[in-house]
Amino acid sequence: MSHAVVSRTENPPRERVLVLGLDGATFDLIEPMAEEGRLPNLAVLMEKGARGVLESTLPPVTIPAWVSMMTGKNPGKLGFYDLLKRNEYGVEPNSRCYAEHTPLWQMLNRYGVRTGVMNLPGTYPPDEVDGFMVTGMMTPSKGSPYSYPEKLGADLSTSALDYEIDVPQWQYFDEGVFVKDLYKVTEKRGRAAEYLIRSVPCDFYMIVFTSGDRLQHVLWDKGDVVEAYWEELDRVIGRILELVGEETTVFVVSDHGFGALERTFFVNEWLRRRGFLKARRKINEKALVKLGRLAERLYRFLGERRLVRPVAALLNRLIGLDKLQRYTYTYLSNARLEGRVNWAKTRAFSCVHTPHFGQIYLNMEGEMREGCVSEEERDELLRSLLDELINLKEPKFGGRVKVEAYLAGDVYRGPHLNEAPEIVFILDGGRCEVDAKVGEDRLFVEGAPLTGWKGTHTKEGVFIARGPRIKPGFRIEKATIMDMAPTLLHVYGIPLWDDMDGRVLDEIFIKNASFPEREALEVPIGGKEPSPGLDDEEKALIEAKLRKLGYIS
Repeated sequence: MSHAVVSRTENPPRERVLVLGLDGATFDLIEPMAEEGRLPNLAVLMEKGARGVLESTLPPVTIPAWVSMMTGKNPGKLGFYDLLKRNEYGVEPNSRCYAEHTPLWQMLNRYGVRTGVMNLPGTYPPDEVDGFMVTGMMTPSKGSPYSYPEKLGADLSTSALDYEIDVPQWQYFDEGVFVKDLYKVTEKRGRAAEYLIRSVPCDFYMIVFTSGDRLQHVLWDKGDVVEAYWEELDRVIGRILELVGEETTVFVVSDHGFGALERTFFVNEWLRRRGFLKARRKINEKALVKLGRLAERLYRFLGERRLVRPVAALLNRLIGLDKLQRYTYTYLSNARLEGRVNWAKTRAFSCVHTPHFGQIYLNMEGEMREGCVSEEERDELLRSLLDELINLKEPKFGGRVKVEAYLAGDVYRGPHLNEAPEIVFILDGGRCEVDAKVGEDRLFVEGAPLTGWKGTHTKEGVFIARGPRIKPGFRIEKATIMDMAPTLLHVYGIPLWDDMDGRVLDEIFIKNASFPEREALEVPIGGKEPSPGLDDEEKALIEAKLRKLGYIS
């Protein structure tokens, strides 16, 4: 266990900071709208403060992005490379994302800074904090204990607030109803945030809004609908800003950016054609593909007739939630990958991760159940894969594809490096998603045929800061998501702990800006005592939520 030690004076002045997390925010949308006067509150923050692109993690996915932001660590130290983690040849959801790492609110609390955190993904189950915590995405359900103090959840569920954690876009087949519900959830989140700020005074608040991400995945191609939503979100933000006052230092951040989803690349089919992956008999592949497409058509048929929820409820009563979701997940891991591959003759493969980025694993001897790649073959195989991937072409869509491909050791570092994909890659700047389904008879397809998504994540997130010591009108360069925790600690005069990868964004502060100092403290590095993993029912509920959100296809 390592420690950070700092000398400080007694009774430092109180600092007040508000972090607004806007899931999926992008300057491609925000800046033009602000210039047109359509986002007056965000426009004022940008005019009076600093701003610039906040580079996300690789992959630019909810988890690990928010966890990196709150710990200052890269995925190799966290052990998170996606919402889902590899388990042999299959995948399962990550859980208890902060159990082994010291998140920002724990460090702030240790120094006497009272914290309020609301709707931050990956925070379930809630920490016992000095202040409050309302968990966000990855919370199994509203029936779960999603707040600390626990009574707070009951307060938020009153008829006046009727708080909701998220909007599962896969349950909607009516665009109008979907958008209407997004507005409702955004308004409820804003009202809940105002209630918490008034009811539980804190020195640090973090409020995350996720509905923009949900909307943009489905309706990115309908710019007027997306822009109208951002106008509404700006109004909600305006009420919160008015409540905290101009003396509060405000940061606006996003976990990733957003852009158009133009096509999908079937990575395992590419590996099969290049001789790296061996599929089972083709007739079985075709049968499984037909079965999968039949299931997808049935789902949409039920949805269009508003029968998805009643049928799911009936199956839940007949089979039980735990078994129902386990069957679903078995289909995802087995029917889409495990059951279609001849592992004894497969040297490289991609898992059924979320589709925002590409990843390739080697089927290593001694590590995988049916591993066939020796350590001596590893480097040559990786070079061969990289060479062929970088020269990827698809004439139907305009020839050569823009490929950013990296070996894990080039982008990650830390004790969990051995859990990372051997190769990670992004196609066309993120506009081309990557699907690991086995059995497709094509390498590329326009759009996203399974999810129907129109928009997807990019690496270029948003950073805005405004406050008494922030340079007005300043443009920051080369800020990364890992820099947020160090910068926030700096505002409170708290030293960085030893294993942070991010840096303090000193350049955003005015010259000779003074910061509080605190008494000397010894702070352990590493999270709380490890807590038990999620039980089967909680895992099943999280899997169901990820599927409804479209992150599991």
